[in-house]
Amino acid sequence: MLVGQRMLNIDSDLGRHLVLGTYIIDTGRIPARDILSSTMPGEPRPPYEWLAQVVFAAAHKLLGLDGVVLLTSSVIAAAFMVVHVDTQGRSGAPLISLALVIWAAAGSSLHWLTRPHVFSYLFLALWLDLLERLRLGRPQSVWQLPLLMLLWANFHGGFVIGFLAWGAYAVGWAVERWRKSAPAKIGSRLLLAGAASLAASVATPDLWNNWIAIFRNSSPYVLARTAETMPMDLGSPSNWPFVGLLALGLLLAFLNGSRIKPAHGLLLLGLAALGLAIARNIPLFCLGAVPILASWSRQIMGNESRIARLDGSISRIDAGLRSGVVWPLFAISTAAMLIGFPALTSHRRIYSYDPALFPVRAVDWVQAHPMEGQAFNDINWGGYLLYRLWPEQRVFIDSQTDFYGEQFTRQYAEILAGTDGWQSQLQDHDVSWVMIIPTSPLADRLQRDAGWHVAYRDSMAVIFLRNPG
Repeated sequence: MLVGQRMLNIDSDLGRHLVLGTYIIDTGRIPARDILSSTMPGEPRPPYEWLAQVVFAAAHKLLGLDGVVLLTSSVIAAAFMVVHVDTQGRSGAPLISLALVIWAAAGSSLHWLTRPHVFSYLFLALWLDLLERLRLGRPQSVWQLPLLMLLWANFHGGFVIGFLAWGAYAVGWAVERWRKSAPAKIGSRLLLAGAASLAASVATPDLWNNWIAIFRNSSPYVLARTAETMPMDLGSPSNWPFVGLLALGLLLAFLNGSRIKPAHGLLLLGLAALGLAIARNIPLFCLGAVPILASWSRQIMGNESRIARLDGSISRIDAGLRSGVVWPLFAISTAAMLIGFPALTSHRRIYSYDPALFPVRAVDWVQAHPMEGQAFNDINWGGYLLYRLWPEQRVFIDSQTDFYGEQFTRQYAEILAGTDGWQSQLQDHDVSWVMIIPTSPLADRLQRDAGWHVAYRDSMAVIFLRNPG
C-alpha cells in the first residue's frame, strides 16, 4: 500500500477494466464485442478478465481508487502469504523461507500494478501448492485443480501458465516413473486433473476464444513496443533481484545435483525462460522459485548446521503462536479502516491519478466543453479517457493491443508520427478532435495545418479541433 500511488499511475489500463466491470455490474451483461472504441465497434473482444473487472469495479464503487489499491495490495499480499506457507512447509526452514519470500517480493514488485494480472499471482501460488501435493501423493481432491482453473480462466489470461506448470509436473512424473521411483497412481491423478482443468478453462463467457485471444497476442512489432512485453533489461536495477534469484538457483542446482526432482528443475527452467523473454513474467518466476530454492538450500545444510538448529527452534516457537487467518484478517481490516474511514466520513482520498502523468486537467476541460465527433488519443491515455469520458466519448485506441492487432497499431503509430497521409487517415476515421502530448510529431503537424486549431494546451496535453469545412 505504500507504493499504491505508483501502482495506480504506471499505466492507464485500470480505467478500461473499471469501465467494463461497472458495465457488467450495472447491466448484468458480459460484453464479448467492443463497446469502447470508435474505430472497431462491435468487433470480437474476448472478456477473459471479466470476473477481475467486476471485482475491481465493486471495490471502486465502495471506496473509489483507494478501494482498488486496497484490493490489489491484499491480493499481492495473499499470494506471498501462500508462497511463504508453502515454502516453510516444504523446507522446514523459517529463516530461509522468510528471506527468500522477501527477496521474491522485491523481484516481483516491478510489475505490481492495479490490474487483473495480480490475481494470476495468487492463483499460481495456490496452483503450484496443489501440484506439489499431487506429486508427493498426499491425500487431496483432484477436483481442487479444475475448480481453481475455473476461477483463474475467468479472472485473467495468465491461466495458460498453470498448464505450463502442469506440463512440467507431468513430464517430471514421467521421468521418475521411467526411473521406477514414482507410482503410477500419481500420473493418473495428474492426467485427470489436467484434463478436467482444460475443460474448466473453456467454461467462460466466450468459451475457447479466450485461448485464441491470448495466443493471438504474438506480434513481434507490438511486443517490441510494449514496455512490459520487452525482454528483461539487465541494466535496470529493478531486475537485479530476479537475476540474483536466477544465480542462486543455478548454484543450488549445481550443489544438489541428482537430488533435484525433475518436475522442479523443469518448472524453474520454464519460468526462468519466460522471465528472460518477457519482463512481465518475472514475478511468476519469483513466486514459483521460492519454495523450490528453500528446499534445495535445506538439503545442502542438512540437520546439524547452526542455521538448521536455529530454524528448528524458531519453528517450535512459531508453532505455538499460530492463529490461522486471524492475523491476516486483522491486517486487512486495519488497512481497510485506515482507507475507508476518511473516504466514507469526509470523502478524502489517499490515491489518485497523477496530473504529471495523465491529462487530468485536459479531461476536466473536455468535460466542461463536450466534444462532438470522434477523437484521436495517445494510446497510453486510452484507459484513463475511458475512465473519465465513457460512454459519452469512445477512444481511438487503448492499450489492449491484442484486440486492435498489428495492422491497426501500425496505423496509429504512423498517424502519431505525422507520416505522409496522416490527414487522410484521420479523415477516414471521422476524427474531429485530437488529444496528444504537446511534443509529439503529430502535434507539430496539426499546429501548422490550416484545418486545425488549438482549443486547449497545458504541459501534459494539447487538444486540437478540426476547423469547420
